[in-house]
Amino acid sequence: MRPQLGDKHIMKIGELEDLNVSLKMIVVLLSLALVLSSVSILNSQSIYSQTSEDAKSLNCKDNNDQSQYVSNVSLENDSDGVGPVTDDLPGFHYVKKFDSNGTLISAWGTKGTGPGQFLHAHGITVDLKGNVYVSDAEKCNIQKFDSEGNFISMWGSKGKGPGQFLQPESMAVDSNGNIFVADYANQQIQKFDSEGNFITMWGSKGRGDSQFIKPWGVAVDSNDNVYTSDQDNPEVQKFSNDGKFLTKWNSYSPGMLFVHLHDITIDSNDSVYVTDGRNNSYVAKFDNQGNFTTKWGGFGYGNSHFVENHGVVTDKEGNVYVVDTRNVRIQKFNSEGDFVTKWGSLGCRDDQFFIPHDIAIDSSGNIYVSDSGNVHFRANKTCESYENQ
Repeated sequence: MRPQLGDKHIMKIGELEDLNVSLKMIVVLLSLALVLSSVSILNSQSIYSQTSEDAKSLNCKDNNDQSQYVSNVSLENDSDGVGPVTDDLPGFHYVKKFDSNGTLISAWGTKGTGPGQFLHAHGITVDLKGNVYVSDAEKCNIQKFDSEGNFISMWGSKGKGPGQFLQPESMAVDSNGNIFVADYANQQIQKFDSEGNFITMWGSKGRGDSQFIKPWGVAVDSNDNVYTSDQDNPEVQKFSNDGKFLTKWNSYSPGMLFVHLHDITIDSNDSVYVTDGRNNSYVAKFDNQGNFTTKWGGFGYGNSHFVENHGVVTDKEGNVYVVDTRNVRIQKFNSEGDFVTKWGSLGCRDDQFFIPHDIAIDSSGNIYVSDSGNVHFRANKTCESYENQ
């Protein structure tokens, strides 16, 4: 007689089947968890992404948001030492003013299309009278304020002609108060007087002399020569004040090329500083003919390291201030690159940032930083929802 399986054996086979089902469920759940985790990481990283640089569809949006204009937050009665919280706005202030050690002095701006309002505050510069100019990469205009943030005037519109922009980025001022604007998407430099009247323009798309792919930075030396930095054709070009090409360079030294240039600035001795991102993550210093002097930095999160170094500016003493966008902070160095101090963190207080971009300095050593985070903080989150997490 053929042996029969007993009940106990039947039970064990059932248990094995249940175990196989359970293991399959565990594998499915683990896979789902990994996918969700990856999505979460990507979303958190996208908070810091420079959307307008990679997606031209966001340029010059027709935004009808006319949020209430609020300016000049007073800090005199700030007794708790943490700075005022922008709880009366849907976002936070877009221009932050600090002393040279990072103590907040004032802040202004809100989301909208009117005077004193921004959609993507990006480039920032200060003239010899202390007036502050801010470019808006989505409104395609330039706004002028006094040193306290009071609106003075604005000019510019979407287009490719004189006085028009597709994505204005960095700006610089010469000794006569003329304003130079790097237009990232139009591949050109435009020059205006201090009232916004068009003077001249130069540049076209390409990799030759006086051509650009993605011009981001612009600076002026003591002789009013104009220097530019280009992200996707990573080189520095030097021009006369009216746009005549003079020279260019694309490396620290032979065999060590720029990778992804962002900003450029000139100190009182006409030394040239550039921020080179991505794999390099350096600040590099040259003389005004492009001869390499020194560099410092590298990718990382500690002092003297950067994740995405953007704006750069120098003061009268030769100190160098660098905006590290993805580390959400400003770092200060001496002229040789030795770390001095830092400030900033991710948050909604007026002394914090979401996406700091450019930096400028006035004759008194006050620091101005543009912060465009409210526009590109994903999932339509505001500072209020961020703080309630």
